[in-house]
Amino acid sequence: MTVKEFKPLPDQPAPITTSGPIAWLRDNLFSSAFNIAATIIIVASLMAVLPDMIDWLFISANWTGATQDDCVKDGACWVFISAWSQQIFYGSYPDEEIWRVNLCLFLLAGVIALSFLLPDRLRNKVSVPAFLLLPFICIMLLDGDMIGLTPVPTNLWGGFSLNVLLAAASIIIAFPFGFLWALGRRSEMPFARSVSVTCIEFFRGTPILALFFMGSVMLPLFFPADVSVDKLLRVWIILILFMSAYMAEVFRSGFQAIPNGQYEAADSIGLGYWQKILLIIFPQVIKVSMPNILATFVMVFKNTVFLLVIAVPEMLQVIMSALSNSNWLGGHAIEGYLFVGFVFWACCFSMSLLAKSIEKKLDTSHKK
Repeated sequence: MTVKEFKPLPDQPAPITTSGPIAWLRDNLFSSAFNIAATIIIVASLMAVLPDMIDWLFISANWTGATQDDCVKDGACWVFISAWSQQIFYGSYPDEEIWRVNLCLFLLAGVIALSFLLPDRLRNKVSVPAFLLLPFICIMLLDGDMIGLTPVPTNLWGGFSLNVLLAAASIIIAFPFGFLWALGRRSEMPFARSVSVTCIEFFRGTPILALFFMGSVMLPLFFPADVSVDKLLRVWIILILFMSAYMAEVFRSGFQAIPNGQYEAADSIGLGYWQKILLIIFPQVIKVSMPNILATFVMVFKNTVFLLVIAVPEMLQVIMSALSNSNWLGGHAIEGYLFVGFVFWACCFSMSLLAKSIEKKLDTSHKK
């Protein structure tokens, strides 16, 4: 009797009905009568709108030139953006001193990169002090008077660089403030808890526009007649306090998500209060709170456009000033607002990608 050798058949690809683009389309776009109708309506709407939109935005757009007379085609006049690009990004900062703004933006990017490139044993020792020093280094560079450079008054600072640097400086300083307010709110000491709760509820419950008006108009009334505090500095303090209130609540939710066993384990090995908080609890709070921390960062960054209501020349304020210029009265508001929206979307999306990268680095679930 001969034994027939077993020869397995070669692997076959998955049926086309269960994998591949056709299966994806069927499962996600045509899985039911309602989904089929919704897909057809959405596709028909896009087909009706997109060709004309793409033609206006790119194909028939005016890309080259320096004045409004160069916009001769029927499409968007991107010449308006290129002609005002320096004011849009740098405000009225002097041409010969723009390198200082670029240096501050480069330092900001470098400090963020340090957090990813440094080894774990050096990250906290180098990155944290670098982050905390960055706002003050940038202020000295931009002002110039304190380090022997040509003084540039704050009323000349502006544009998108002001949005970025003001938001970054507020986020960096508000981070430890929010942490301390969250600890104060959880404290068993009545005075610390009362002060923290009052500050958090006041700044969290007051609209940011009202706070800007209070900082710009009302706050100087409480100063002595011979004391003058720069308006941009007052706005920066308002943004720090506003964001600290939101960060405190984010941290508080993170504290509540930590099991009591973590506190008890830290107590059992004899750690003091600050050792327990900073070495055991705080890293876990950061991990569970990262999505909410990112949402708060994005909110503060977008709120910087509200500075236009108190005449701070941030990016949107510059666009509106350009639209009222007598040489550009051709109705370029759509191009201007589209450009502002795209720039802010790109920055917020980049922040989202950065936060996802941090979440992956903090992930200890051992999932692939």
